[in-house]
Amino acid sequence: MVFLVGLKLKAEALRILKEYYGYDNFREGQEKIIDAILQKRNVLGIMTTGAGKSICYQVPALVFKGLTIVISPLISLMKDQVDSLKLIGIEASYINSTLTSDEYNKILFNIKKGQTKLLYISPERLENKAFLNFIKTIKIAMVVVDEAHCVSQWGENFRKSYLRIADFIRYITDGVKIQTLAFTATATPKIKVDIIDKLKIEDPFVFVDNFNRDNIYFKVIDNTGLDKDLDIDSKPFIIDYLRKHKGKSGIIYCSTRKNVDDIYSYLVSFDRSVTKYHGGMTKEEREKNQNLFLNDDVEIMVATNAFGMGINKSNIRYVIHANIPADLESYYQEAGRAGRDGGKSEAILIYNEKDRDIQRFLMEKESEGRKDKDYLTKKLKSFNKMIEYAELKTCYREFILKYFGEKMIRNYCGFCENCKKEKNIKDFSLEAKKIISAVGRTKESLGISTLANMLMGKADTKMLNKGLDKISTFGIMREDKQEWIESFINYMISEKYLIQSAGSFPVLKLGKKYKDILNDDIKIIRKENEKIDFDYYENTLFKELNSLRKEISKKENIAPYIIFSDMTLIEMAEKKPTNRWEMLKIKGIGNQKFTNYGEKFLERINAYNMEEKKWKNF
Repeated sequence: MVFLVGLKLKAEALRILKEYYGYDNFREGQEKIIDAILQKRNVLGIMTTGAGKSICYQVPALVFKGLTIVISPLISLMKDQVDSLKLIGIEASYINSTLTSDEYNKILFNIKKGQTKLLYISPERLENKAFLNFIKTIKIAMVVVDEAHCVSQWGENFRKSYLRIADFIRYITDGVKIQTLAFTATATPKIKVDIIDKLKIEDPFVFVDNFNRDNIYFKVIDNTGLDKDLDIDSKPFIIDYLRKHKGKSGIIYCSTRKNVDDIYSYLVSFDRSVTKYHGGMTKEEREKNQNLFLNDDVEIMVATNAFGMGINKSNIRYVIHANIPADLESYYQEAGRAGRDGGKSEAILIYNEKDRDIQRFLMEKESEGRKDKDYLTKKLKSFNKMIEYAELKTCYREFILKYFGEKMIRNYCGFCENCKKEKNIKDFSLEAKKIISAVGRTKESLGISTLANMLMGKADTKMLNKGLDKISTFGIMREDKQEWIESFINYMISEKYLIQSAGSFPVLKLGKKYKDILNDDIKIIRKENEKIDFDYYENTLFKELNSLRKEISKKENIAPYIIFSDMTLIEMAEKKPTNRWEMLKIKGIGNQKFTNYGEKFLERINAYNMEEKKWKNF
């Protein structure tokens, strides 16, 4: 019975996701968190920016009966969230000091009538007795603490109201336990413990998101033009690959049931240890074959994307996509089923141009009869990103991480097929050891620039007064340029060999993994002239586009990010689209967004391109 209720709740969550947000499936991290929430567990979610943490509580809020209260630190954040929710048809409100008395009373009236599903408030609202007495009469589904690191960072001194959240939860429910969720993108181990303690979250499901699966080797096989007489051009490569990896567990994903059956029969003819899984099989057949694979009774699973939901088999050594998937989200999620035990694994995409037509046909069939008229356009836009990945000549991992919003991106990962081809690479382990030694010998007291100066042997007054010129690491990297040293330090921060403290004057501290470098357990292999690009915001065109976005946001009285995200502007600045078709290839721009704003941004980009061309010809 409990199982059936769970299935019903999950189905409702998926329906809501599709209807309101336009996605067919949750991302892997989202799904894990939402499953825990639907099971009525408390949750602490640590998710990187762009991971979609809001959906993790917004969807269950619509599933559950009652009001979900979201405690948010800033008025601007509340407004942005509520504006975004209202734009997609979800009843949400915020209460803060900007409201008039009439607006405030109207919101309370709508809450009382059960018309509001999500209410955003500041922690200071918890000290308002009138509000407390009112909210105590309302059925509360959940309490969500957004930007939960504020509980730790601000609670003691700056905003003590954060420390009253636990008491508030007990008060409004007369001591009855109520589901508590906390989300943050910035949480050190200390802050994580602090959040759980100060919010008094009992037995939480803790999820820490990490987009970079550094144990997975990414590879694309271009089969375009090969084996035209075969229905599935990927067969020759697959049989050769399986021969070389006999005894290892793996999944082969196909775009259609026919492709699954075809490849399965082909592999059986070669006496491979294989089974299959797709929606055209009976439930009993699927369960039987799934168990064969999970129990290591067979090595290979050939399947559509119907297989994999909730599959946590840890020893999958490879995932092969025999056909190009519909979007990068699906690809990365499915590829990520390899190497869950941390062992070295491979994610291989077999790319054939004719598969593009097949996938587009499937999207067209899927979009037929749907209420969402933009469904196909959105699907095709996502698919274009997938094609871009398949035809990539640079780092596959960088492309994926950038797509999912990672900000510290380098142009060489050292563990994908394109990077393997790079010739201009070098072992920088010795340089890393020098920097680690310098951080340790200075007792973790210097910032990036000062440390770089010390390593170069720049004996300025500040350096002399601190006695840094007497330390053995002084001048140990005098042959290197300051810009390169600082860039390399940023790289070491991004890889968590070093940690940069918070505050106005951040200093460098040793990270958890620094000993791995000192003990030669890890080698630092990078491009010789590689830089870490932390800051896209100094780009001239980006500044122009950002300025335009601000103008529009003020005119329309909506948050800038609702118009276009920063990552969308960054991609615009990088790719410089000149027409509607090119603009629609940019992540975050659909038909409606283009109709509303596209021409204005194209005008600004084209003006920039003309000016740039003029100066080049000058």
